[in-house]
Amino acid sequence: MTTPHPASIEHVGGSVLDGDPRILIPLPEAAERLGISRWQAYKLARSGRLPTTRLGARDLHVPAAVLRRIEQEGLPPAPEGGEVA
Repeated sequence: MTTPHPASIEHVGGSVLDGDPRILIPLPEAAERLGISRWQAYKLARSGRLPTTRLGARDLHVPAAVLRRIEQEGLPPAPEGGEVA
């Protein structure tokens, strides 16, 4: 018996990450899953509102657990000091 590919499973009321075994999601893909632009995702990562980890010299990834938490609770509030330039 074969298991259907995670992309072919319809998500009803669950997380967009259900069935996805990855621990880290590339930032551009995380932006798409959150329904925001890449530019906005990088801006949120730079401000610290979207936690990321760097793999290699350049690639930013978002922990899957963070994406699940954002789905449930939304993004954390902006820092008191204003936006990072």
